[in-house]
Parts: sequence; structure tokens; C-alpha cells
Amino acid sequence: MSSSNSYVVNFLKNSLKNNIKKDKVIRLIFFLVAFVSIVLKGIIFQGFVTSKDPYTFSFSTGYESASSFLNYYMAFTLIFLSFSLLFKGKGRIIYTLVIDFLLTLLILIDVWYFRGFLTVPSALILTQTANLDNMSGSILSMTSNLDFIFAFDFIILGIYAYITRKSFTQVHKRAFKTFFCTFVLPILFIIYVPISITVFNNTDVHNAYLFSNYDKSNTAKYFSPIGYHIMDCYTVYKDSKPYKLTDQDKADINELFEIKKENLPDNEYLGMAKGKNLIYIQVESLENFVIGKTINGKEITPNLNKLVQKSLYFPNTFEQVNEGTSSDADLMVNTSMLPLRQGSTFFRYPNTNYNSLPNLLEGEGYATSAIHPDKGSFWNYKNGLLGIGFDKFTDYYSFNVDEQIGLGISDKRYFEQVVPMLKELKQPFYAETVTLTSHGPFDLPEKYRELGLDPELNESKLGGYFESLHYTDKQIGYFIDQLDKEGLLKNSIIAIMGDHTGIHKYYDDSIGQLSHKEDWYLNTGNPTVPFIIYNPSTNEGKTFDKMCNGEIDVMPTLLYLLGVDKDKYENTALGRNLLNTNKSFAVITNGTLKGGENLTDKEKDIYKKSLDLSDKMIRANYAHNSN
Repeated sequence: MSSSNSYVVNFLKNSLKNNIKKDKVIRLIFFLVAFVSIVLKGIIFQGFVTSKDPYTFSFSTGYESASSFLNYYMAFTLIFLSFSLLFKGKGRIIYTLVIDFLLTLLILIDVWYFRGFLTVPSALILTQTANLDNMSGSILSMTSNLDFIFAFDFIILGIYAYITRKSFTQVHKRAFKTFFCTFVLPILFIIYVPISITVFNNTDVHNAYLFSNYDKSNTAKYFSPIGYHIMDCYTVYKDSKPYKLTDQDKADINELFEIKKENLPDNEYLGMAKGKNLIYIQVESLENFVIGKTINGKEITPNLNKLVQKSLYFPNTFEQVNEGTSSDADLMVNTSMLPLRQGSTFFRYPNTNYNSLPNLLEGEGYATSAIHPDKGSFWNYKNGLLGIGFDKFTDYYSFNVDEQIGLGISDKRYFEQVVPMLKELKQPFYAETVTLTSHGPFDLPEKYRELGLDPELNESKLGGYFESLHYTDKQIGYFIDQLDKEGLLKNSIIAIMGDHTGIHKYYDDSIGQLSHKEDWYLNTGNPTVPFIIYNPSTNEGKTFDKMCNGEIDVMPTLLYLLGVDKDKYENTALGRNLLNTNKSFAVITNGTLKGGENLTDKEKDIYKKSLDLSDKMIRANYAHNSN
């Protein structure tokens, strides 16, 4: 071979090698850009959730929150991206973009959910797709103009992939060795601590605390949203197995019920409404702070204000809903049990037995009916409420939905159709009714807005909230008037309660953005829902200032009024009878004990345990197995 030919061959070989190296560097840069972008999205997520206003973010606070745990952020990201190395050509680009999109969507869902509930969602919530029906407005209200930052890397990756596409289409091998390193090594890093603890009993290992206490928000902080969802899936799987109460669980439960007993003499409220119909109205997002308040000289809730004057009124009632939100309120009011710590109780355990309000009243000769404006699949209401013990369940499909506002049928058309349904029930009856129009994002049509708010307030979430509750209040007044005309009111008591807080729960940040605001608009740190019991036979008005333990106190309080022997429920109901108690405290869903100044340390500890004990009792079907 001539020297010139040899030169050409060597030149071509070197060029090919250089091109191969160049292609490898280009593919490596693409991989690294995707890797860094996903890790940064975890930091940005922390920037949103650690901000005073979760609709804005601070990268510095996000980094400060995540900086000590970035090794875990990188490890979980590498695990997912490593599979791109098993693809060749365009397949590597497609996989990287798809997995980046899925992880980004997951992080965005976490951000949106956090804005509504100040926590991150469990895998159980993400699987409850029936709840997405008609909720597009509520979901959109949880978005922010700044959320586009999560998609910025797709522009960079797309342009880069297009310019360098030849480097991916050139023939190259699947990178099995590199895949092994980027997949196995991060896993070994992640499991090192739990293996050291469980296998080698080395509790002093660095970062042991990260694995010792599962908390959703903290787990997302420690391991990134990606790592949180992996650990959450394991927790959900572990908790899905039937739970058997341990001897310690049983001892704690018995201690809770013994401590709860006050052994006070009965008073004039016992049996005051014996034999009467019970009509319960669960009002969507009704907070107590609007009761008695006026805007421009107009009462926000004039009908409820009148009722309060001639009812038993409990203004300091704390909400206790968890991931099941409104369905948790249905559960607690009817069972006096606290909701599960993970997921919706109605979805996970719709067939658990309860010593419930409908079951107990059926034992007293009552007909029971739950009349919901939602579809039965929403929060699995149909199975959940029938499982609780209602004889009859009526939902969206039984109504003529000729007027829809927001999430479903308007409260006006709902109540108009509920009255004839109640007339068909055999008396005495217990009927649960539920309003819907005051559900967020509080976009009441202009034709129903009657408060005459100034433009800024009218266009705000708070103004929409005021108008929505004013509308719902008007329909409650109409409903009571119709009950009176049909002869049902005189032999009934009406209980009214907010299922959970509204504006301060979902859109608290929007209040601070108003240029003109009253002090009473603001979140005091203890937003509560009203609990009102109206007995038309007495028209007795009395306000109880004691702190109420939320929705779980409703059942024992109503049963006392209806004259049901407390021996039938005091060893299964976690709540207390608000008409005969010296205690003033509330355990809210994050484990905080409100009030309780007259409680001993032992009492405080056992009441705080009630959240976990209720979870175990539901999963173990306590009411069924204890009989």
C-alpha cells in the first residue's frame, strides 16, 4: 500500500474515532441537561411549597430547603433516566423526553395539590380519576403563571436534539455498562441507610432520621417529589394489607374511650328532640368567619344569622378532613371516626362496618337516606355512604340538572327537588343533604351576585366566596320555608355544618393581594366551620363557646338530643357530646391539639393518638370485630 493511501486510511479512521467521540459527548450532554433539569425541578418545587405564597417561588429558599438532600434528588432522577441508555438512535431522545414529561407532570400535580391542601398527594388520590369529573375549574384555579418554568427545559432539549439529531441516528450500541452504573449505584445509595438500620441494627447511621418517620411533606423534601412517590407507593402497598390490632393498639383504644368519658349527670338537652326527623345540611366550604358579617350594609348569610339566634350554635368547630376532603366530612359526621391518614376512606374501605348515625337511628325506627348532588362515583360516595349504613342513596342521576353552577346542579334546583324526596320518606327519618354551589373556585354567575361588591373585591376569590355563600344561604332559607309549607319542619330538627373551610383553605394568599381589606377577612390561624342545630319546636338560641373537636362531635351530640342511650355508642364514637361536656379542645388532622388547657398531659397524649388509632380501627374493621 502506498504511503498516500495509508495516510487516507489513517485519516478516515481518526475522523471516525473523533466523530464517535463527538457523538458520545453530544449524547452525554443531552443526558446531563435532562438530569440537571429534573433535579432543578425538585428544587423549584421546594421553592413553591416553602414560600409564604405557594403561587410564587423563591429559588434560594427552595435550594436552602433541598440542599442537604440533593444526593437523594440526583439518585432518584438517575434511576429513571438510566433506562434511556438501553435505547438506540431516536429512541433515546424519545424516552428521555417522555420520562421528563411524566416526572414534570407528577411534580406539577404535587404543586397544584399543595396549593389546595398544603400537603402532597398520595398515590391513592392520584388513582381516583372519578374525582376529575367537572373539576376543571377548581384545578385551573390552583395553577400559577409561573408554572411554565417547569416546561422550560423541553425547549432547550428539543432544540438541542434537533440540531444534533445525526449524533443520535448514527449506529451506536446500547450502553449496558453505563446503564448498570447509573441504575444500580443510586439504588445502593438509597437503600444503604434502611439496610443498615433493619439488617445491621445501626441506628447511628447518617441520615437515619429520614427513614424513621414517614411524613408526606417532609418525605417530598428529603427525597424530592420523585422519591416521595416511590416511597409512598410502598407505603400504600404495605397499608393495603388487612390490619390486625396489636395488644398495644387495643390497650390504647380502651384507654382513649375511658379517658373520653366524663360521667356527668344528664341535662335538659337529653331527648329534647326524641322521635323527630333529622335533616342534616352539609354546606360546601362554609367557614364560620362570615356568620354575622356584612358587606356594604348587606349580610353575607342573613338566613343563617337568623337561625343562629334561635339555634344551638357552636362557632369554634375545627375541620378535621384529610385527603378525602368533603367525603371525610360525610364519614366523620356519620361515624364519629377520624379519616384515614393515607387516601380517601370511602375509596379504600367502603365496606367497613361502623356503629354509625344511620345504623343507630335505624335501630330507633328511622328511615335513612343520603341525598347527594354529586355523582355516586365522586369520592366513591355511593359505596361509602351505603357502606356506612344509609338505607337509600340518591345522587346526580336522580335530579333534573337543568341549571348547573360550577361543579354541578345549582343549590336552588337541588333543594327544590329534595323537598318532594323527603316527603316520600317514612317518618321519622334521617336525611343527609349536601350543597355544592359554594365549591371553589367560587365563580358564581353575575346574575346571582347580590352584594354589590366593589370591582376589585368582586373579581377576587374572596368576593366570589362571599357571593357564593350569600347565594347558598338564600337557598337554605328557601329550603326551610318549603319544609315548613309541606308540614315537615314542625316535626324535624335541622343540623347545619360546613364540610371544611373554604377561602382560607384554598385561596388564603389571594386575600393578602387585595389593596383594601378588613381585618376580619384575614386568616387568624384557627379557621373554623359553624355547627348549628335548629329545633323549630323550641326556637331556643344559645351559643356554646367551647372548642369543638370537629365533625366527629356531631354524631354523639345529635344522638343525645334524639334521646338515644349513650351506652349504644360511647365505646365506638371518638367524638364527645357537646351538650354535656366540660372539655374544650380539638385534634386537627395534622396532629395538633387546639386548646385543652384543662387536660392532663396523659389526656393530651392519648387524644393526639386518636388520629392514628382511628386509622387502625377502620383498617381492622374494629366495630365489626369488637362485637
